[in-house]
Amino acid sequence: MNHPRFLDNPAQKQNTEQQNFSLAFLHEMINSICDPIFVKDRQHRWVLLNDAYCDFVGHSREELIGKSDYDFFLQAEADVFRQKDELVFTANITNENQDLFTDAQGIAHLISTKKSCFEDETGNKFLVGSIRDIILQNEAGKVLGVTGRVTDFTELMQKSEALRETLKKPDQQVESDLHRINALLQAQQEASIDGILIINQNRTIESSNHKFSQLWQISAALLQTRDDRQLLGWVLDQLINPDEFLAKVEYLYQHPQESSRDEIFLKSGKIFERYSAPVCKEQGACGEISSSGDYYGRIWYFRDITEYKQAEAELRASQQRLALVIEQTPLAIIEWNTNFQVETWNRAAERIFGYTTEEMLGNPFEIIVPENARKHVNEIITALLTQRGGSFSVNENVTKDGRTMVCEWYNNPLVAPDGEVIGVASMVLEITERKRAEEEQQKFVALIENSSDFIGIASMSGQILHVNPAGLKMVGISSLEAAKTKSMDDFHSPEAFAELIEQIIPLISQHGFWQGEFRHRHFQTGIEIPTDCSLFMVKHPETGEPFCQVAVARDITERKQAKEALLKSEAQLRQQAQDLKETLRELQHTQTQLIQSEKMSSLGQLVAGVAHEINNPVNFIYGNLNPAKEYTQDLLALLQLYQSHYPQPVPEIEDFAELIELDFLKSDLPQILNSMNVGADRIREIVLSLRTFSRLDEAEMKAVDIHEGIDSTLMILQSRLKANDQRSTIEIIKEYAQLPLVECYAGQLNQVFMNILSNAIDALEEGDKGNNQYPIPNTQFPMPNTSLREAAPTATLSTSAQCPMPNAQFPISTIRICTQLLKPNQVIIRITDNGLGIPEDVKKQLFDPFFTTKPIGKGTGMGLAISYQIITERHGGSLECISQPGQGAEFVINIPLIQHLST
Repeated sequence: MNHPRFLDNPAQKQNTEQQNFSLAFLHEMINSICDPIFVKDRQHRWVLLNDAYCDFVGHSREELIGKSDYDFFLQAEADVFRQKDELVFTANITNENQDLFTDAQGIAHLISTKKSCFEDETGNKFLVGSIRDIILQNEAGKVLGVTGRVTDFTELMQKSEALRETLKKPDQQVESDLHRINALLQAQQEASIDGILIINQNRTIESSNHKFSQLWQISAALLQTRDDRQLLGWVLDQLINPDEFLAKVEYLYQHPQESSRDEIFLKSGKIFERYSAPVCKEQGACGEISSSGDYYGRIWYFRDITEYKQAEAELRASQQRLALVIEQTPLAIIEWNTNFQVETWNRAAERIFGYTTEEMLGNPFEIIVPENARKHVNEIITALLTQRGGSFSVNENVTKDGRTMVCEWYNNPLVAPDGEVIGVASMVLEITERKRAEEEQQKFVALIENSSDFIGIASMSGQILHVNPAGLKMVGISSLEAAKTKSMDDFHSPEAFAELIEQIIPLISQHGFWQGEFRHRHFQTGIEIPTDCSLFMVKHPETGEPFCQVAVARDITERKQAKEALLKSEAQLRQQAQDLKETLRELQHTQTQLIQSEKMSSLGQLVAGVAHEINNPVNFIYGNLNPAKEYTQDLLALLQLYQSHYPQPVPEIEDFAELIELDFLKSDLPQILNSMNVGADRIREIVLSLRTFSRLDEAEMKAVDIHEGIDSTLMILQSRLKANDQRSTIEIIKEYAQLPLVECYAGQLNQVFMNILSNAIDALEEGDKGNNQYPIPNTQFPMPNTSLREAAPTATLSTSAQCPMPNAQFPISTIRICTQLLKPNQVIIRITDNGLGIPEDVKKQLFDPFFTTKPIGKGTGMGLAISYQIITERHGGSLECISQPGQGAEFVINIPLIQHLST
């Protein structure tokens, strides 16, 4: 509390008497505070305590001073306290938290503590802390405990004023003590878990703690203005009912003798408890301010009780839910007093026993217990009231109509905090039908004990309920008890059990039974036993729901051995055929690789050679175009100068100029040079595309821009994309995503693009022939007349549904190329055409070597097979064709962005 009455007062600096008075005053002040207050030195020893703290921990001040937490508290609690105290010392922060604390009587408390650190003039650090017992604060009616704190603060103000009046002469020791007292008072205010605001009699801000600023989110600049009106405006903006708040504030300032406590609701949903009281020098018997006018102002306490209110609401809701559970549970809930008379009787108890609540309240237990069971029940009652433990029993009971039934009883004594038993709570479940079912089950088990076949019974969850002796012998289990520890999967190998779950159980669920050959496992040898097996489910007669599974099996090992010998010879023949087939496949694979390698080598050398031979003369032409252009411009400029200075040339020059059409020559010559430049650029682009496609210098895997490879392939195929006398121009739509460089064999990947794009062009040419017979209207989705257009880049393509182009929507032959980056390490290239599509039977063989649908001499059947190997084997990716007849075809290439991450 940094009150100006304690700072820089000349009267304090002039006092030279009573040097020990300040320390006594400090003790008196902290002892007047009802919250426990303590001060520790840097060695975590108590150096200052108030009476409330001593009472709280149950030890005297003489016992505590100079000791630490380890001398009085449990080891675990002391470790927590020391760790948090050390954090305050080292980080110099204010720390608020909740802790568990055990007092001298062994009673555990949940406490809220606030600790802060201050340093005196000599550099010594101290920790100031305050404690609040949460359990006590959360009890109803004890929230008003802040009243005592306000009174304590008023007394502190009075004593501080008395000290100021007493100290008359200057003395450095007294001044030092006063500063230390002020620091302790300030630390005390900051250690409070409440937000504190002090307004003086002039309605200006005297003091506030950090908690106040934190609760109301008030800036330091606003507090420094000391303007209560500005502060009030800031607070009102946060309230749901600002008018009511303001009216209360004005009323209290107009009636300074009154105190007030209420709750205020913020727009943010928070709820604050507000307490206000006057700060005065002394009060009369009725609490009124004395006529001497010693009124210092008003103190305001604010506490965030949002969580408390929420907990209170949750408690009410929990109590309501508990009442609903008691009323709606199928278990009978009965509460007895210590005389075992009924206090609570829920609806389930009414249903089970037939008595209404009105009929049972106050009646003893004998009314529902038959005579022959009362001695046993009395023994249970005695144990409940004396041994303090719960009990479980199965008893016979009688209903109102005299029917005898069997019930399970779960009983627990109700023990008050002082240890006294005040009643008993019972939960009752009727199990009469279950008991009868158990008896029927025993009869059923007895009927199957003498069977020579394996007979096993399992629950619907697979837990073994019974296996007859013949079954135990067949699978090698020593006893029924051992069998009951098993489940159905233990009786079969993993493969057999998977077959049972995936194939046989669905048939049993559908038809009610299954019969056929199956396999059981011998527990001793682990060998599978072939059996003729019948499986069926037993259903409940009333609900029709299955409640157990039954297996009847007979060992057919000898019969299976003869059959297996025959199957073994057949398997050997099948294996030989499979080996031959595998050898043929490997041969085709090797042949395909050789053809691909030779083809790529020859094609790459040819393309690279052509590109090199064209590149040299083109570079010569291209390199001289700019100088030629400059020379021509210089000559034309010189000619212009001549014409301007000699406008009347000799007749011979004038005739020659007219002969050569000088004016036209001057305008056309620059355009000719520009056309030559454009042509040279076009040739250079073609050469660059040829070199990019060949990639002779990139035989190893490296990171490349696959868009360049696609563009170079399109450049090479440009002549096939143009219109001819048999079809219109093929439109190319490029939808490129923003892709990083991709690790790949660039030359081989370009060959894949070439194969797929060439097939797409072939399909579109076939489609145009069909369109001549079945024309499609050109009114839908018109496209520009250029043969290549690039759509806006996209990186959101995720399914093949985004690229398909049926003929009905795209009457112009179209190829769409989409690229996409899939996180974290996958690149997708989709090449889609709107041709005639591919039938399902053809699509199944599409990537087989030497398979082709083209006429003899036009296709080898190796293109897509080689492409598939390049993508799957060389790049660890996938190549997929998505097509339906009449819906076009889409080839989806999926390769890793970085090869080593794909493994």
